[in-house]
Amino acid sequence: MAIDIGNKRELFFDDYIVDKEKTTAAVELCRLQKKEKVFTYDAHWEQLDTVYQNIVKTPEGKYRMYYKSHYNGPKPDGAFALIRRICVIESDDGIHWTRPVLGITPIEDHPDTNIISGFYDYYDNMFVYYDENPDCPPEDKYKAIYGGWGEALFGYKSADGIHFRFYPDREKIERGEMAPPKYGVKLNYPPVGDRDRPSTVLVSTMESGCYFDSLNTMFYDKVNKKYVLFVRGFHIGDDLFPDDPDDPRAVRDIRRMESEDMIHFTHPELIEFIDDPGYDYQLYANAITPYYRAPHILIGTPTRYIARDWCTGFEELTNAEDRRDRGRGTSLNDAIFMASHDGGKTWKRYSEAILTSGPEQKYNWMYGDCYPCVGMIETPSVTPGTDPELSLYCKEHDKDGVTVLYRYTLRVDGFAARVGDFAGKTLVTKPFVYDGKELEINFASSAVGYMKIKLINTESGEEMYTTEIFGDSIARRVIFEEGKTPEAFAGKPVVMEVEMHDAKIYSFIFR
Repeated sequence: MAIDIGNKRELFFDDYIVDKEKTTAAVELCRLQKKEKVFTYDAHWEQLDTVYQNIVKTPEGKYRMYYKSHYNGPKPDGAFALIRRICVIESDDGIHWTRPVLGITPIEDHPDTNIISGFYDYYDNMFVYYDENPDCPPEDKYKAIYGGWGEALFGYKSADGIHFRFYPDREKIERGEMAPPKYGVKLNYPPVGDRDRPSTVLVSTMESGCYFDSLNTMFYDKVNKKYVLFVRGFHIGDDLFPDDPDDPRAVRDIRRMESEDMIHFTHPELIEFIDDPGYDYQLYANAITPYYRAPHILIGTPTRYIARDWCTGFEELTNAEDRRDRGRGTSLNDAIFMASHDGGKTWKRYSEAILTSGPEQKYNWMYGDCYPCVGMIETPSVTPGTDPELSLYCKEHDKDGVTVLYRYTLRVDGFAARVGDFAGKTLVTKPFVYDGKELEINFASSAVGYMKIKLINTESGEEMYTTEIFGDSIARRVIFEEGKTPEAFAGKPVVMEVEMHDAKIYSFIFR
């Protein structure tokens, strides 16, 4: 049966649209390219670290990056302790970031801060997204979730993305106007700064088996018209709710839930991996989001946790003695790429890293590296007149231990490509049906390289084909010979054959 792609963009990171038996073109994973430092986290309330960055684009076109900061300071009761705050920085272009003055939470001698969390809040993490549900009222368009280790997941809402209030409305639940969450429990302390009353949670650890620390992600899936939530759990073998997640046998995992109303959620289930069903390594901080050019495709750059025994390899890395005295001193991180075509239930994941710690220095190649920011921004190329590129971000520690934010780039749609060498390789699709008049491809070739494309109507056997296509463009219009256009095959099952010589193809779309 033919796959109905309509006028959706399809990428070539998996075999969803590819006929594996007839295709000889290999898959090539593309790695993030490190660029410049775009922000330094040097405020008093950022002195120890920042983590769990995530980006929201506002309706006005501004970008906000939310994150958690750490510092040592006095709590409201005067006790000196590690304090956590949720902060935000802003950008108009994805390259220049500034710290807004919000005046919500002053810190000691610093009245002007970019902190959005309240004076009593001690967040482990907070993920913010803009709710694209058309039925969402304007005053609730910004949503956020906060999770605590072994506690629960809480919800927030906001009209402006700065001033958040509890979600759902506790008073409506208590008056019986709204059913309580399926896994709801009441805690005796507030998650949002109101110390006079308890709050109802969205999902509790007790009944879900999830732990909710690190960064959990949520968004409204416009294709399936549901809220989708990805959270952190642990398992030991088939036991999805081990008594002790600190057991060395426990494996960090990613679980999926969905909801019609962001109040009542399905029970969390482990995500599955296509052709790779085993959790042979540990993943968390999932960084899952819809791909903005193809919202029916979800992408993730989760952090991979590697626990090693002490060996001579650690002696050759930087600052070996500091590792011996440090918690998780023999643990390392990198990040991988994965993508899903079915709303996040099953995934194609790559074992090769898309992001590593990079060249060794005193404060890297340690636990805490490679937590990619959730979200990406399309930014102009440094070469005027050429295609834009994707900017992604990740925090790290510089040579002095200060937390800084680096920008990374990737070709638009360029997570993975199908590649033909000089001798030539072929990509053959499964039968599909499209809606459109023109074919557009994202491709690149060498000067001597090229590709040829053939569309075959599987009902009539009629074909249309191109001559050699060469160049490098994220949006090349494909011209077919004999005056034919894809409009002639629209709505009919077709197979696309792509012959490639020293060339790559990243995506295609019928317009």
